[in-house]
Amino acid sequence: MLLKLSISNFAIIKSMVFEPSKGLNIITGETGAGKSIVLDALSLILGNRADIKTKNEQDVKADKCVIEGVFKLDKSKYQHLFDGLELDFEEETIIRREFNDSGKSRSFINDTPVNLQQIKAIAKNLISIHSQHENTQLTDRDFQFGLMDAYAGLNEEVISYKKKFNKFKLRSAHLKTCIEQQQTWLKEKDYLNYLITEFEQAGLKENEEVLLEDELKLLSNAESIEVVADAITQMILDNDNAIADALGQLKSQLRGIVNVSTIAKDLYERIDSAIIELKDIASEADHLKQSALPDGARLEEVNARLQLIQNLKRKHGITEYTDLLNEQNIISDKLFTIGNIDQEIEGLELELSNLTKDMNLSSAVIHQARLTACLKIETEIKHILGELEMPKANIHFDLSEKDQFDEFGKSELTILFTANVGMQLQALNKVASGGELSRLALCFRSIEAGYSDLSTLIFDEIDTGVSGKVADTIGSLFDKLSHKHQIIAITHLPQVASYGDTHFMIGKYEENNRTVSYLQLLNKSDRVNELAKMLSGNAPTEIAKRNALELLKSN
Repeated sequence: MLLKLSISNFAIIKSMVFEPSKGLNIITGETGAGKSIVLDALSLILGNRADIKTKNEQDVKADKCVIEGVFKLDKSKYQHLFDGLELDFEEETIIRREFNDSGKSRSFINDTPVNLQQIKAIAKNLISIHSQHENTQLTDRDFQFGLMDAYAGLNEEVISYKKKFNKFKLRSAHLKTCIEQQQTWLKEKDYLNYLITEFEQAGLKENEEVLLEDELKLLSNAESIEVVADAITQMILDNDNAIADALGQLKSQLRGIVNVSTIAKDLYERIDSAIIELKDIASEADHLKQSALPDGARLEEVNARLQLIQNLKRKHGITEYTDLLNEQNIISDKLFTIGNIDQEIEGLELELSNLTKDMNLSSAVIHQARLTACLKIETEIKHILGELEMPKANIHFDLSEKDQFDEFGKSELTILFTANVGMQLQALNKVASGGELSRLALCFRSIEAGYSDLSTLIFDEIDTGVSGKVADTIGSLFDKLSHKHQIIAITHLPQVASYGDTHFMIGKYEENNRTVSYLQLLNKSDRVNELAKMLSGNAPTEIAKRNALELLKSN
């Protein structure tokens, strides 16, 4: 991967393009020239939040600030990252951040709008920035185990283990919830069984309440219905002046003239239809009478049934009959769930038992590999510390195995350190001074970089506080790392700067009563002058220039 950075209207930078080479890229410049601004811009490309007040601290009148990073990526190595975020992959990927003076910002990956989390998910696999202010990270468990596992080649095994561990945590939480629910439901179970038994004994049927209410109306008015039904039947059929008989006589008289007049024929047919309709009415009236025969026992039964339904409604706080039927189903389903939760708990316990066995096997393999890696890392760090003028320093990775699992397995790591002979090894965060932490950080970063998949590593003045032979060793370390990674090193040390394959200088000038920073790629002659300034000051002597040239030749 190669990085190209474009910056416009950012703080005291009007416009800048930074295109580092594949190897070791050096950035130098006097204090206050703007080196930190380049790092700020890079951190924004990595998805960090912006402090808009620092963007335009000299009141530069600009509509917006734009920071753009161009990354040349290997498809086989990075395609899956983009697929996982549902972003289009481009071999020349562009991450762009835009900020306006009101504080609003927009972010893009290959011109697709994205949020900061998406940028971080991509960028963290592309670039890592290491500075003297991040040395406290050495005591962070994530960093320590990450270094150890990368060195041991355990990345796939650790990822597999963490998937099992995360699954174990989820299943354990679910089991806890199930057990708590089971305890709560067991207290309800007897009452729910009582309620469902009551429903089952009631034997409620679909639309039963409506049918019972209709039947109650008929039974309550049986005598009136009988009187009216008899009157209808008698008037139509059962008396000397029955309507049906009278219409039958008219029908007989019309029969003789139906062929004489169409009107007569129509009257004949209408009277015939009326007779049929009246007889049907009489039949329906008799049916009504039979359906409403006085039945005191049935009336009492219907009233009792309706009262039972009303009692159930009041008990369950329900007004609609359909809701009462639904309540019965809810209670039935809940009892079914209570009956099944025992099986669910049993299944979860079996799954957790199997996961525990798998994690025990995985963590044991990982722990043994870590033990081997620790010994080798200790040896490498002691060697590098010797080159960094700390030959008496001692470091020990105290790796033990505990009983409980966590995200790192069953391994517990404490890094012990002493800088001096005769001093007892103690926890790293208790004994190492700032300068010692800086050198240790360089050791750790050097080892980490050798096994890291990150393509670009940025070192921000990590060599502060050293000089002479140590500075030369740091430059040599950067040079070795640049064979596998694109390295960008910001430094004040000429010994380190002399190792660069490419050398950039950040300077500044005044324009319209404000300071403007610029970035310049140095040629060989410019590099000699820059190194000479770093050796002897802004007015380098011929001796300083010769020393600078010797530094460049020797590296």
